[in-house]
Amino acid sequence: MVDVQIFSTKTELQTSTGKFIAKKAREAILDHGYFSIAFSGGSVASIAPAGLLELPDVLNLDFSKWKIYFCDERYVELSHSDSNYNAVNQNFISKVKGILKQNIYTINPNLSLEEARKDYEDKLKSSLDDGKSIDLLLIGMGPDGHICSLFPGHRLLDVSDCLVASIADSPKPPSCRITLTYAAVNSAKCALFIVAGSGKAVVAQKVLEENENNTIPAARVKLTSGTTHWFLDSDAASHLTQKK
Repeated sequence: MVDVQIFSTKTELQTSTGKFIAKKAREAILDHGYFSIAFSGGSVASIAPAGLLELPDVLNLDFSKWKIYFCDERYVELSHSDSNYNAVNQNFISKVKGILKQNIYTINPNLSLEEARKDYEDKLKSSLDDGKSIDLLLIGMGPDGHICSLFPGHRLLDVSDCLVASIADSPKPPSCRITLTYAAVNSAKCALFIVAGSGKAVVAQKVLEENENNTIPAARVKLTSGTTHWFLDSDAASHLTQKK
């Protein structure tokens, strides 16, 4: 199931994103005692945290029961400016109280790329009740339709025998990365695309309205169960022919 919502401004998109995440967090904690969320980098790493921090009741969220993951990560030191963890930490983790250090699951850049891949997959499997189903993925999309570090035409699009893959030839720098595969993405309980800006408008229209034989990476997000939500600002939705 796919739900599409369009907001007139990026500010409204941000506010609605924060409210949506908080709602999912409360539901998950009530259901199974914790809330697992995976962040993407780029604009998602700023929009989602800003939306959460502006909530008037943000302090009432039980962050001690949050488990934080990353949809993909650049193979760099966690303090590096390219690190998705670093962006989320600066914009969110460091600004709230209660998130437990042991509940923040990052790559280990001191390992080899393949060892870091396996280590991250092991963390995923050991920290989730069923070993694979994250409560909420926050997904960004590039102008080429890539998600996580799954790029158009790349061999990783067809990887199905692992939850986490490594890539050493990313078409977008840095070249070495670690990413969730579709095996992990489509096992999530809920996915939220957060898409802003006119630069995403053409590909958003193709993903949402040209479903037949669609090979764009974002179009291959098809959750086994649960709903995929798209939150777009008016610029990103400007090429849609059917306004939701």
